Amino acid sequence: MKKLVVWLFRSLTLGLCLMLSACVLIHSGSISESNGGGTAISTEYSDYGLLHLTAPTDLTSNANMALAGQCQSGRISDVQSELSMRDWFAIVQYYTVTTAAVCK
Repeated sequence: MKKLVVWLFRSLTLGLCLMLSACVLIHSGSISESNGGGTAISTEYSDYGLLHLTAPTDLTSNANMALAGQCQSGRISDVQSELSMRDWFAIVQYYTVTTAAVCK
């Protein structure tokens, strides 16, 4: 009986740890090269998806608009973007696009 209780406790603890953990996938890419000095700007935009079937379609465009809104001159170079996705139980996905650039 004692072995059964210990086994159940360990199984429940392991199951709880697995349920509370989430996988993180990070995809990144550089869009342009650096052309010199300027002011560094950055922004982040996030949204949710479900069951790997519905992914947000406007993440990059919203992040780019927010980035352009930080530059008065409108001249942006050295744009770098990174997409990360956190997956909870393969049901809910949390997508984040982080962008950084140089405003001239």
